[in-house]
Amino acid sequence: MQVAGWQIHTILEGTFLLDGGSMFGVVPRALWARHHPPDADGRIVMALRTLVCVGHGRCVLVDTGLGDRLDERHQALYQHAPRAGKLAAGLAQLGLSPQAVTDVVLTHLHFDHAGGLFAPDGRGGLGPAFPRAQVHVQEAAWRWAAAPSLVDQASFLAGDAARCEAELELRLLQGDESLAEGLRVQVTAGHTPGHQLVVVGEGPDTLVFCADLIPTATHVRLPWIMAYDQRPLLTLDEKKVLVAQAVEEGWVLVFEHDPLTAACRLVERDGRAEPGETLSLDPA
Repeated sequence: MQVAGWQIHTILEGTFLLDGGSMFGVVPRALWARHHPPDADGRIVMALRTLVCVGHGRCVLVDTGLGDRLDERHQALYQHAPRAGKLAAGLAQLGLSPQAVTDVVLTHLHFDHAGGLFAPDGRGGLGPAFPRAQVHVQEAAWRWAAAPSLVDQASFLAGDAARCEAELELRLLQGDESLAEGLRVQVTAGHTPGHQLVVVGEGPDTLVFCADLIPTATHVRLPWIMAYDQRPLLTLDEKKVLVAQAVEEGWVLVFEHDPLTAACRLVERDGRAEPGETLSLDPA
């Protein structure tokens, strides 16, 4: 897909399992289970989808998947199933390498979005997975990751905020900002402080990487909000604005965690926005 001079790709880094009830908050299991069948422990399959934008002399990677960071206990809980070769293999399929990535945009620092930022260095430690990239993250997200609340501290990899500051070319953003021609970030802080979307293009020619504001196509329904969200009523207001504009202007929405639907346009049926035309952006 071409948008505003950018060649757009998605890479499916793999999948993992999360508690279905937590993913849908107050929505009854009988409703969400029709779309996301749970296993015997109530967990559902979540995709780890990243966005790659190539153009204007840049190679921009949005989020990094889970990487190779889980210990034995957390692997048993989340059942991370990476694709062969992980994110590097997905880049290679596009004719790219980790060294070709000029920019990494982190929507936030939860482990399933930023875990792949560092990789084993072959000496028993970790090093930057994208050594030539400038990393763009909201300062509010970085500060929150450095000192999370008791409610969400398990969503972060301990020490990563400090490691980002020490080892990366870190650019801390102060709100909505244009990062390159036709590519900008937009803060939506209902999920966690400093959470940001990536928006490519403008007007009818717009693609939005929804991150955890709308993690799956099922979450297009306005009240279907994760229990993980720090400020669910703010999430509701942010979704109302985005969904209304996406319907009106025919935007493409990309879903980071939907295992079946990489992207779609929305349609309005009976006064309610629903997923419409689906787009297969994941490489085979």
